[in-house]
Amino acid sequence: MDYQLLLLVHILAGMAWVGGAIVLQATLLVARRSGDPTEVDRVMRSLGWADTWLALPAPLVVLATGAAMVISSAAWSFTQAWILISIGLVVVYELVAMTVGGRLYRRIAATRASGELDGAAHARTMAAWGRLSALLLALLVVAVGLMVFKPGVG
Repeated sequence: MDYQLLLLVHILAGMAWVGGAIVLQATLLVARRSGDPTEVDRVMRSLGWADTWLALPAPLVVLATGAAMVISSAAWSFTQAWILISIGLVVVYELVAMTVGGRLYRRIAATRASGELDGAAHARTMAAWGRLSALLLALLVVAVGLMVFKPGVG
């Protein structure tokens, strides 16, 4: 595949990933500030499709196109620090999202099934979800910064 086309797909997937994380963080913040636990639950359920169709495949597309660009260009190498750190951040993001995020999501689903959306335990879980989302967004911002500024590349 042509390098420019790979770059376009890489950037579009990154935009979908980062944009989705920003929208999720902002939407959950507004919903949590409403003070209505059913509003937070409604938002979580309505954003589920975005998680499935954007948040899950986008990092895979970013990794695949990024690796293909490194392989196809003499300018890049898997030994360059910014590339290694970026890949590491993506891997950490995915591991944290799947493990910690998965555990929180199952806890939220159990609370939803029990109908106890206004309990203190649910509020703590939602607060933890908000902190996790913020952490994951920060990881993405650092990774994007590395890709933009490419430290160590003259």
